[in-house]
Amino acid sequence: MKIIFCPLFFLLFQFTVKAQVKPVTFDTKIVYKFTYQNDSTSSASRRSVFTQLTIGEQESHFQTLSKFRSDSALAQKGGSIWSVYSYGRIEPNNFLIVKRGDVISTYEPLNGMGFSGNNELSYYEEKKEVMQWEMHPDTAHIHGFVCQKATTDWGGRKWTAWFTMDIPISDGPYKFCGLPGLVLSISDQDKYFTFDIASIGKVNSISFTFDQLRPDLDLQKTTKESFYKDRKDLRNNMTAYALATGTRLDEEAKRRVTLDIKTDNNHIERH
Repeated sequence: MKIIFCPLFFLLFQFTVKAQVKPVTFDTKIVYKFTYQNDSTSSASRRSVFTQLTIGEQESHFQTLSKFRSDSALAQKGGSIWSVYSYGRIEPNNFLIVKRGDVISTYEPLNGMGFSGNNELSYYEEKKEVMQWEMHPDTAHIHGFVCQKATTDWGGRKWTAWFTMDIPISDGPYKFCGLPGLVLSISDQDKYFTFDIASIGKVNSISFTFDQLRPDLDLQKTTKESFYKDRKDLRNNMTAYALATGTRLDEEAKRRVTLDIKTDNNHIERH
């Protein structure tokens, strides 16, 4: 299924590059329970998913377990899989975050759909140094490790992290990194978004390359600012976008789309 982005909504200054990433070998995997609330006005919207941080000698990858499994199945099939897309709420966890050197690269479909339904995938880069930490003397025991407290103002939110120098890996869930030890737990001050370690262990695995997942997939390079602007335009024009991509919506469907957009108001990074 080819997704066509209507020029009414997006500034197409992005350019296409070959969708290929060299294979990477990982030796450590950390699983985090990620709890999030996409509607700031209702605690009933809270959801939890399991995510994984896989770490290799040169880079790390972070994504949900469900995304990793669906990508693995797609790679084994060697082609696209038909998927049903519900217009309205954009899937907030369909990303792959790659930390390599001093750069954080985020690969994410603008409309929230996975590899099985898109021919294009956006990505942007940002520097790790943008995340500035303040260290605190407070300590806590988490998952059997002695942890120290650190805080940062990042992405429009105030975050509190607990890291352990017993595991001298300067990494953590989502985009969080830059501390002298692995982040085991982190949350924003409103507790809308929390990551808590569930397990840690040694592995011997290789990442899937994009061309393995979808040989016809094109990467659309953009900037973080443009990505979030285009996604906001998409959210605000979801009904028109659905119609432009060939989906027929009756009045009830349009009402549900409007309601979904209204309650999809709380995102991990504020832009």
